[in-house]
Amino acid sequence: MKIAVGSTDGKVIDLHFGDANHFLIYKIEDGNSKFQEIREKTNIPVKNHQERWVASIDLINDCKAVLCTKIGNEPTIELRKLGIKPIQLECDVNEAVEECSKHLLN
Repeated sequence: MKIAVGSTDGKVIDLHFGDANHFLIYKIEDGNSKFQEIREKTNIPVKNHQERWVASIDLINDCKAVLCTKIGNEPTIELRKLGIKPIQLECDVNEAVEECSKHLLN
């Protein structure tokens, strides 16, 4: 299972879902979480807000959850349709990933 995290520095969750230029991807296996990769959006300019969050969804569509400071109503609906749990948090990345992995495995 994978979890996407919106963080500028890898330490604190501090990005809004649509505005994130990249996501940190953590893999959860056997109850342990491990950083796997950074996924970055392309540098192609997007023209409107919807294009920004659609690009974010495309980037993390294989994840079970996404952790960001804010996630709007429309992206929340679309994430849930894909089976991705949207979680709004402002806290330490490692603590959040560990805690979420415990709940998502059940």
